[in-house]
Amino acid sequence: MGEGPINMLCTVPSPPQPQYRRMGWSRITCSGLPRWSNQGGRGTWKPETASNGAMAIFSVYVVNKAGGLIYQLDNYAPRAEAEKTFSYPLDLLLKLHDERVLVAFGQRDGIRVGHAVLSINGVDVNGKYTADGKEVLEYLGNPANYPVSIRFGRPRLTSNEKLMLASMFHSLFAIGSQLSPELGSSGIEMLETDTFKLHCFQTLTGIKFVVLADPRQGGIDSLLRKIYEIYSDFALKNPFYSLEMPIRVQPRCELFDQNLKLALEVAEKAGTFGPGS
Repeated sequence: MGEGPINMLCTVPSPPQPQYRRMGWSRITCSGLPRWSNQGGRGTWKPETASNGAMAIFSVYVVNKAGGLIYQLDNYAPRAEAEKTFSYPLDLLLKLHDERVLVAFGQRDGIRVGHAVLSINGVDVNGKYTADGKEVLEYLGNPANYPVSIRFGRPRLTSNEKLMLASMFHSLFAIGSQLSPELGSSGIEMLETDTFKLHCFQTLTGIKFVVLADPRQGGIDSLLRKIYEIYSDFALKNPFYSLEMPIRVQPRCELFDQNLKLALEVAEKAGTFGPGS
């Protein structure tokens, strides 16, 4: 996901031409009205990049009216920032933190302190275990397993971190609605950084659908409504589903997961997601 800075506190008037934006700025749209936020420094006005070809949709969040995360899907593989083949002994200090194996010392060759181990010999790492069930630190401590190829990158968010972020966004959404000078504000609809856009659609019952996507990805408004339609068809109409509860743990809700992934695939291939898709 994006690493660009976000400044939501300092707002200035929108630029003279709607199709242009200032380099290095973030934008928040509330009820369709843009608010421009200075990230510091001077830049030049440049046109928005139009959607062209298949883009990327990074993740989907569904938040209930109380701010609880009831569904989350990551639709991307974490980008490897460094990959290196090591001989024994490993000249990096790795430690277990928040159920993730992180670099604690030995920054070199693009490997930075705080990077997580993403894969070993091409096998993905989930938390402190590889996909085939091997304990990472134990595996790397065995000389017989060397030489070994390790990919490093930004750590994946844990389940607890995703719950916390969903709750924080729920609070920011409420603040945006209260601060709006317009009555009946819809709250935050879009938040833009240099590397991703956050799009939000809130239903009349208070359910929020949040999509994080490539800044060039078009048709997200239609996609959000398609996700709402899928939620209505495969969660709300499911007699076994309990309202406001996590979707994946409910009986017979796998169709929601399957149809959501299909909708994301269609949107990415098209570059846009038009009505009737």
